[in-house]
Amino acid sequence: VKPTVAKKLPVTVLSGFLGAGKTTLLKNILQNKKNMKVAIIVNDMSSLNLDAKEVAETKLVRQEEKMVAMQNGCICCTLRGDLLDRVKELSEEQKYDYLLIESTGISEPLPVAQTFVMNVDEMTEKVEPGQEKKEAKQSTGVRALSHYARLDTMVTVVDSSTFFSVLNSIEALKDSKMGGASEEDERTICNLMVDQIEFANVIVLNKMDLLGGPNSAKMKKVTDTVKSLNPKAKIYKATKSEVDLKNILDTKLFNMQEAQTSAGWIQELMKPQHTPETLEYGVSSFVFRSSKPFHPKRFKNVLKGFGRLDEKVAEQLGKKAKSKKAKRKNAKAKASNPFAGVIRSKGQVWLANAKDFPMSIHSAGRQVYIKPTGSPFLHAVGESNWDENQKHNVKILKGRGRWTPEFGDRYSELVCIGIDLDKKILVQKMNEACLTEAEMRAGPAAWRKYEDVFFGGDIERWFEFKGITGMLDKIKALLEASDDPAAVIEQIASSELGPMLLPHLQKMFEDMNLIEKEK
Repeated sequence: VKPTVAKKLPVTVLSGFLGAGKTTLLKNILQNKKNMKVAIIVNDMSSLNLDAKEVAETKLVRQEEKMVAMQNGCICCTLRGDLLDRVKELSEEQKYDYLLIESTGISEPLPVAQTFVMNVDEMTEKVEPGQEKKEAKQSTGVRALSHYARLDTMVTVVDSSTFFSVLNSIEALKDSKMGGASEEDERTICNLMVDQIEFANVIVLNKMDLLGGPNSAKMKKVTDTVKSLNPKAKIYKATKSEVDLKNILDTKLFNMQEAQTSAGWIQELMKPQHTPETLEYGVSSFVFRSSKPFHPKRFKNVLKGFGRLDEKVAEQLGKKAKSKKAKRKNAKAKASNPFAGVIRSKGQVWLANAKDFPMSIHSAGRQVYIKPTGSPFLHAVGESNWDENQKHNVKILKGRGRWTPEFGDRYSELVCIGIDLDKKILVQKMNEACLTEAEMRAGPAAWRKYEDVFFGGDIERWFEFKGITGMLDKIKALLEASDDPAAVIEQIASSELGPMLLPHLQKMFEDMNLIEKEK
């Protein structure tokens, strides 16, 4: 029987960088909540500096951040393991009208939100080598927080005055002043800020007074850029985090499915023929599509230009050039690097020297990440190996004109969001980075010899898909020779080829009595 409570506790989660103003927002809520009884989970009580009256009227719970590992291989930074028990206890007391959770500056909103929908049985402690194995379950008697609490609103507080400098930054979290990031954390502050913005229901653009007020050109530039990153979010401009409480409490805005598709790049890809409107201050987006592969070296040169918004350029983009000299200067800057204004991109690309496997790519500011998706193009797998779903997908692709007789579903699709983008020039430059007609005629044998500028020579393994049968035979031999087949299976599942291989491994695992046969 699932545990239930008479009334689920509504929850607002506050995210944002250290210094953005989320603690100030929390204090403003407490000082203006009227007769509402509020419980708060924070990371540092001392930073609130509440007076005696506020403490008496508020339930405070201090939490540390802890790493928890999911059985599906995902490692996420979320609130302390006993958050589940804490929320359950607060809900069952039926004393509180609302719960506020202030996450640390380095937290991503998605894992925190997942805490409210995940099954506790999926959570295990992350144990360092040499440490004694800890109890797998973080909590007993709690199935999912959704039985006790209702995630109502995800709020991200942004420091408007430093927004563009963060977008232009290549600083790693572990090297930043925010603290809390481990040496293994490869995230940058730019990437984290974009993640916090893209997943929010409500975005508070704080410190607008430092940019000249709500109607200044600089503030409108920030607003338009944030809107392009998350078109569905409610955006409020603020000074000293002063926001009407009705805009952040009990809004009933949160929906997990909508939150995961709210990012601007997803919205653009969902509109294949959409010509996006350029916002007032030059913020726009476009989708590049091509059935020709990218030349790896020319494509890397394109990517090098992404997100080159130093503070001077960002300031210039916030103003309209009036003099002829200023206009010529801006035109020259745009011509030398037309991609400087790209602040966010995401998609899938086809590299000529990775003929049979698509590459996943995304960028935030200057940081660009590219890696194999792990699953080959359907054309490379071959029609005789397609299952019913894949056959259906091919039919859809053909209907959309996304299938060619020679190369099938090999295709590039990349959405770019940015400032002062000249779509015509950018598309032209991207097309020039694809193979020429002469290079296309040279064929895959010539493409294979192209220099690997992304993976240091490892691209060869992604050039040709050699069939599933041979791979299955190798895996079976590994399993039979291993003293720990479960570890082998886990390694396969978490590998880049895992999504493609696992459906074909089901029968092998059953025949080897490694898993129970489905009835």
